[in-house]
Amino acid sequence: MEKKTTRPMTPFDELVTSPQLQAMKLLLPYAPVSQQRLLAAFIKFLELRQTFLLFGRLRRGLGVQLFQEEAPASPQAVLNSMKPYLGPQESGMLEMLMNMKDIMDMAEMMKSSSEDSGSSFDPADLMMGMLTPEQQEMFSTYNAMFSQAADNARKGDDSSERMDEQPGAQEYRPGEAGADQNGGRPDTGEIGP
Repeated sequence: MEKKTTRPMTPFDELVTSPQLQAMKLLLPYAPVSQQRLLAAFIKFLELRQTFLLFGRLRRGLGVQLFQEEAPASPQAVLNSMKPYLGPQESGMLEMLMNMKDIMDMAEMMKSSSEDSGSSFDPADLMMGMLTPEQQEMFSTYNAMFSQAADNARKGDDSSERMDEQPGAQEYRPGEAGADQNGGRPDTGEIGP
């Protein structure tokens, strides 16, 4: 059986869930089945009531700031603050998206700096700088293979000679090649049997 990792409570849940409510939530699975539904609804009702009380105090100016942390400065900071509350799969997906965003930002920055300096930006050059000499050689080999395959693919298009046609400018003449249209009978010029 897979062991579930515990997730921390969100700051909002910490404000509206008292230790007594937390204990009631922990005991919920041990309550009689006939009572679980009513007890779960009661727990949620108490949390909702606590939420209304909390925001009522804030509106009247009696409460302190709802969350002690400052608002995140960037979307990336918001995403980073969410990570501890996500499961492993969601956290991995979020991490991958953040890495992709970083790569795109770096590529955009390099592209704009190369446009400013007048040189052209080539991502392959960037890749080559990050690889070991062995990996650079392998990258060059594969790059040459793929470039050659792309050139060969272009040679077979409609503007070049096709493989399924006869070479040269020959005209099709009936009777020279193909199926016998008369079924083996001599052509007398008559229609029908």
